[in-house]
Amino acid sequence: MKLEKFIFSILQSKQKSFLVYLITFILFVLSVLTFPTHITKAKMLPSKDSDTFSIYVDLKDGSSINQTKQVVQCIVKNIQNDENITNISAFMGVGQPLDFAALVKQSALKNKESQAELMVNIKKQEDRDITSYNLVTKLRDDVQKNCSLYDANIKFIELPAGPPVLASIVTEIYGGKTFESRRDFALKIAQILKNQATLVDIDILADDDFLMYELEVNSSKVIMSKIDLDQLKNILYLAFEGMNVAVINDKNAQSQIPIFLRLNDSRTLNNSSKEALKTKLENLKLMNTEGNMINISELVTIKESLKEPTITSKNLNPMINVIAETSKDSQIYPLLNARDEMLESLSNDYEVIKTNLLNLAFIDKKTNERFDLVFDGELKVTIDTFIDLGGAFIIALVLIFFLMVMYYKSFAISGGIVLSSFISIIGVIIAHIIMDLITTDTFYLTATSLIGFIGLIGINSRNSTLIIDFSKQLVEEKGLGINEAIAKATATRSKPIILTVLTMVFASALIANDAVFGGLGVALIGGTLISYVVSMFFVPVIIKNQLKKIL
Repeated sequence: MKLEKFIFSILQSKQKSFLVYLITFILFVLSVLTFPTHITKAKMLPSKDSDTFSIYVDLKDGSSINQTKQVVQCIVKNIQNDENITNISAFMGVGQPLDFAALVKQSALKNKESQAELMVNIKKQEDRDITSYNLVTKLRDDVQKNCSLYDANIKFIELPAGPPVLASIVTEIYGGKTFESRRDFALKIAQILKNQATLVDIDILADDDFLMYELEVNSSKVIMSKIDLDQLKNILYLAFEGMNVAVINDKNAQSQIPIFLRLNDSRTLNNSSKEALKTKLENLKLMNTEGNMINISELVTIKESLKEPTITSKNLNPMINVIAETSKDSQIYPLLNARDEMLESLSNDYEVIKTNLLNLAFIDKKTNERFDLVFDGELKVTIDTFIDLGGAFIIALVLIFFLMVMYYKSFAISGGIVLSSFISIIGVIIAHIIMDLITTDTFYLTATSLIGFIGLIGINSRNSTLIIDFSKQLVEEKGLGINEAIAKATATRSKPIILTVLTMVFASALIANDAVFGGLGVALIGGTLISYVVSMFFVPVIIKNQLKKIL
């Protein structure tokens, strides 16, 4: 057999054996270097192609429902003519009906006139030529450019492919002596995140300061004016808010129909100034018990006050979240760039301390205030998942190593088997690079890719065991030399090994294009193909000097 002769020639020549080691080492190093060079990118799970997405609108606190309505109408106008959009539902002052993601994104807590959510349904996947996440990227720029009226923050929310989180990148900021100092530091972090090209929808989840006007009724003047105090309060409420005053009974209605009364639509002020409110009050008059008209502005005092900010805490520690989404990128890469910029740009004003993993602490050199920055969101899920899967992979290698030691009574042989299994990462990386070249979107090394890599350990170990046991049998029963026995065993076992490999490749090809499990399929295809090459050439070379020790 040509394969047998070729393998035997490699085993007989030290130069050829060394060349096998060298080629394997170079391919392994090049495969590992694809990560720091970003040729191969890692991500928890690729973006999900779904049939819907949401748009969250947040105006400044104190904004009116009319201002929110203008922003919503602008968004609808900009996206409704897209051929892929089927219908749009808008919810102003409240969150949309809760879905899987909205439970975590706090939609149920929205109750301000300055907030709105839009639910956008699009065509089914088979009826459109663009994925939902690419459609979102296409629409985002135009909407945010044309519809950011009144400094509105507009965020596009896609259904998560994995566990729902508050955002792709969440920076939790703790510390500071006051809420204001913590918010000022959050503004600096948000600006650094905005400098990253692939980070979008940056938002600071903290209230801005704004003036409130309280109407304080002067009871003494009301009594002297001979006006009923309850009447005054009711008129003020009717003028600005309105109320239910009666009901209508209708035989076709399941319940009574309320009658809502408001004086007129002039309750909306021309602007948010004290003068506009005073003008409004001067136009309201009440008749006292003597039939005289009394101006309400004479009975009410306008008091200015700052709106108290909403304090957010986690584990009883006050904090502020700065959130960001990624646009067609993994979370880790823009975050690493942002972290480097934080270390560089903030080091002049703050003493920077690296705490754990990517987290940082900043101590203000002037005030000695300490701010702790903790990264959370999908980024945290990604890091935790890759650490857990990496730990599972190492444990699997160790268990297989000790199992082989118990079987062969040789640390060297067992180490060779484990090493040949680990080298299958070459095929996994090469397969991901090829898929990245032939697909329109970035093909990431995902959590499912690592699951496939872990599954390859057993396949590769079995291939190595078949060759070693058959070689041992040929030496003991046929009296062949070690190199000759290894070459013959490898050539003989090549057919069942390649049949197993092809079965795995054909089966895995069915899921290679799947959004979630594509990484698993590609990892199994590339890993099993390279495992055949490793079994045919690397394993014979690595065991030839150790086989005689177990005979």
